[in-house]
Amino acid sequence: MSEPEENEDRALRERLAALRDDAPGLDFQATLHRRLVEAGPPTPAPGWDAVRSFWRRHAPVLWPAVGIAAGVATFLVLGAVRDLPGATVPETPQARALERPGTQVPVSKVAVIKLDFTADVAVEQADFQVSLPEGLSFWADGEELPLRSFQWTQALSAGSNVIPIAVRGQRPGRYLVTALARAGDQRIEHDVVLEVTGG
Repeated sequence: MSEPEENEDRALRERLAALRDDAPGLDFQATLHRRLVEAGPPTPAPGWDAVRSFWRRHAPVLWPAVGIAAGVATFLVLGAVRDLPGATVPETPQARALERPGTQVPVSKVAVIKLDFTADVAVEQADFQVSLPEGLSFWADGEELPLRSFQWTQALSAGSNVIPIAVRGQRPGRYLVTALARAGDQRIEHDVVLEVTGG
């Protein structure tokens, strides 16, 4: 080996010896832990790290709050969609009939419903049926009749044929009374809305 190579080799060993550090002491782990606790958690970097840190710290409160907010938002959206004019629910004929203005009668009074069946010509025999919903009852001779439906047969004269039906409401509400007449192959149906009020 030549002199310059030997000098370079010696210089390299000295530099490497300077880099070598003594092994940590026995209390190194405890000292490191103490210093880390004193320093506290690192501040999150701006952006998503800050958001993730915020969610981690407040997760026990935030997740239920997000769930409640989502439920309320769903409820409001569905309520708004249901009330939109284009989002109507198909109605039954009975529901549409109950929307019409009805005859009002107090719950303590008897209502006389006058059904008017008009015939172009006299009919010797026509079958009639009147049906009442729960909450209404037929009334005759000052007493409530236990029937829900009443049927009879009678003749119809040419022109207007008014048939009075006495009913009484048992509780307030809107009720649909259905009357049906059959003469031969002809069928005529009347729906009468009766609104029973309190008092």
